[in-house]
Amino acid sequence: MNNTPVLTDNDDDYLRAAEWLEQLSEQPLDELSRRRFLLWLEAKPGRRALFERLVRTWNDPALTRAAQAALAQSVPPPARLFAINTWRAGFAFALCLCIAIAASFKFYSADMNAVTPIPVATSVGIRHDLQLEDGSQVEVGPASQIVVQLSEQRRQIELEQGAAYFRVAKDKSRPFEVRINSASVVAVGTEFNIDKTATHIEVTVYEGAVEVRDQPANRPQLLRAGERALISPTGIQRLSVNVQQIVDWRSGWLELEDGTLGQLLEQLNRYSQKPIHVSDPALTSMPVAGRFHLKDAPTTLQLLTELYGLQLKTVMSQGKAELQLTARP
Repeated sequence: MNNTPVLTDNDDDYLRAAEWLEQLSEQPLDELSRRRFLLWLEAKPGRRALFERLVRTWNDPALTRAAQAALAQSVPPPARLFAINTWRAGFAFALCLCIAIAASFKFYSADMNAVTPIPVATSVGIRHDLQLEDGSQVEVGPASQIVVQLSEQRRQIELEQGAAYFRVAKDKSRPFEVRINSASVVAVGTEFNIDKTATHIEVTVYEGAVEVRDQPANRPQLLRAGERALISPTGIQRLSVNVQQIVDWRSGWLELEDGTLGQLLEQLNRYSQKPIHVSDPALTSMPVAGRFHLKDAPTTLQLLTELYGLQLKTVMSQGKAELQLTARP
C-alpha cells in the first residue's frame, strides 16, 4: 500500500522532505503520489534545495537515482514506475528515526549562510554508516544520535548521544568540528572515535591529529594518533593507546581494565532489546574487568551473574519487560 503524506499548511518542511525520502526508500511513487510530491516541492521557495540537500547528505546511489527520477519532469508520465535497488541494511530504519525526532530541530534564520540541521539517530542494536556531502564518513553507533550541519563555511556535528567514528575528508578552509555538550573536537583530515557516556567523553585519535577542548573558553589541547582524551567535569586526562589493539564499539565488544558495572551496563544497553537496570544503585560502582560481548547481551549477563555474585530476573515496568541485576542474598 502506498501511504501518501497528506499536505497541510503548517507542515515542517524538513519533516515533510524526510517523509518523502522514506517513501522513496520503500517503493516507487505512483502517479498520484508523484503529482502530490511535485506540487509540494514547487509550492514554496527553498523546498527543492532542501530536498536535494537531504539526498546529497545521505549519499546513497539508490536514493539519488530514485530522487532524480521523481524530479525529472514537471508532470509525471502516465503509469510510469521507478525501480529502486535494495538499500543498505538499516538505512530506511535510521531515516524513520530521523523523521521521529525532526520536529525538535528548527531552521536557522533566513541568512544566506544558514544551514538546516539534519538529525541522524539509530535504535538499540542498530548502527548506520553515513557518507557526508564533503566526502567525510561517519559510523554512527547503536542507540546514538548526531546532528549534521554542513555549509560552504563550516562543517559541524553535534554528538548528542552514544558513539560515532569519524573519517574526515581534508578541507583546510572548513575545519571539521564535533561538539559534545560544552566540549569540542576540531580536525582537518583525520580519523577519530568519540564515545559519550554518563560520566565522561572519550576521544581516541586513530590517524592525524585533533584539537580538544573541554570548555569553549579553554585553550585547546592537541591530540595525536595513538592518544586518547577522557573529558570530564574535572578537565581533560590524556592517555597513550595502541590503536592497533584497541577494542572499541565497532567490534561489538567492550574491554574494561579498571571499569565498573555501571559502565558496562551503559554500553550493554545500547544493544540489549530489554533495558538492563540494577536493583541497588550502589551496584553500579562494583569493579568489573574483562572483555564483554556487547552484541550478545544474554551471554554477557549470564557471565556477570557467575563471576560477580549477581542474579538476573525479569521485571515489569509500565507494562514493559526489563532485566534487573541484584546481589545474591
